[in-house]
Amino acid sequence: MMTLELLSMLGGGVAGFVFKFIAAQQQATADALEAVIKKQGAADDSADRASQRGSVFGRRTLLIAILWVVAAAPFVGALFGVSTFVESQRAWWDIFGVFTGGWTEIRGIILLDEFRIGLLTCIGYYMGASAIGGRR
Repeated sequence: MMTLELLSMLGGGVAGFVFKFIAAQQQATADALEAVIKKQGAADDSADRASQRGSVFGRRTLLIAILWVVAAAPFVGALFGVSTFVESQRAWWDIFGVFTGGWTEIRGIILLDEFRIGLLTCIGYYMGASAIGGRR
């Protein structure tokens, strides 16, 4: 049979383990929170430095260029009948496209996914900047 002293020692050991485990978990949580706060501070500092670079003129020029390519140029090209040439498919064995393939004329201007993504990025940037500016 277990004596009272043995039960007391085991109970004290288990209690000590549980309290030490809880303290270690709280310390780990505190360390993680401190790391997140430091990381957020570094991100805020980087965003502040990035906002000081460049100018409004540069961002607006980029936005106007993307708007031109995505919206205005296809309309103007369709009005004036601008021809666009695209590369046709070449044979799998013709690595450089010397013997097969060629160019096919189409009417209008091709809109690539990259231009649409750029437009969405610019719109998101300006909408996000205005939403942040509205809160201050």
